[in-house]
Amino acid sequence: MKQVYKVQIFVQHGYYEYEVNDVASAMAHGQAIMATGVYRSGSTEDQVEFHKAYKVKVKGPGLASKYIDTFKRT
Repeated sequence: MKQVYKVQIFVQHGYYEYEVNDVASAMAHGQAIMATGVYRSGSTEDQVEFHKAYKVKVKGPGLASKYIDTFKRT
C-alpha cells in the first residue's frame, strides 16, 4: 500500500495542502518552507503566488514521537 504524507502550510488567510509519497520529502519540504518563511503556491494558471508561512504541519503514518511535548503559554 502506498503511503501518502500531507504537507499543510498555514498562511494568514488559511492553509494550503499537498501530498508527497515519502516521509523524507515531506520533512524536507516542511523544513525548507520554514527556513525561508515563504510558501510558493502553484496553480494551473500561468502564475505563482508567494505567501508568508506561519506554520507547517506534516501528517502521515509513522510520525508519532516517543518524546511528547506540551505547549505552555507565558
